[in-house]
Amino acid sequence: MSLVLHRTQFITGAAVLACSILVDQLSKNSIRDMLAVGESVHVAGPIYFTHVQNTGLVFGFGQGYVLVPTIASIIVLALIPIILRHLAVHNNYRPTTLETVTIALVAGGAIGNLIDRIAFSAVTDFVDVEVLPGIRWPAFNVADACIVVGTILLVLIMYRHGTSRSAHSSGM
Repeated sequence: MSLVLHRTQFITGAAVLACSILVDQLSKNSIRDMLAVGESVHVAGPIYFTHVQNTGLVFGFGQGYVLVPTIASIIVLALIPIILRHLAVHNNYRPTTLETVTIALVAGGAIGNLIDRIAFSAVTDFVDVEVLPGIRWPAFNVADACIVVGTILLVLIMYRHGTSRSAHSSGM
């Protein structure tokens, strides 16, 4: 990755990656220490902390299939530097600092959940939001939030690049 990034981008990306893993793991450890599985406490407004052990995929689908998301996470994490290197060599692509941060958020989230899958055979989820009375969003964690925010930002950046290239190539 350092072959593709400038030194400051590498440091920024490494810091975001490390912070996302650290905050994720510290928050999950706190929940495991404070709440029994299934136990819930009201935090504020529609937000609860509910200790959930997710042995499945995203949003708790496919409970009991720990191996599939574990292997998928490892493959995605292995592909990130390979893709960046390929883009650098064949397209002279260098990610911006914001792109580096988004990639680090996604990778940090994937690593945070991978640590849980390997150590506990389940991911600790705990942020529980009541979107409407009696209807709750599936519980999630800091790693999940990093993955979602990083992915959304990366898609928006790619969309912006695509639209600006279209406008530029069409003479606008």
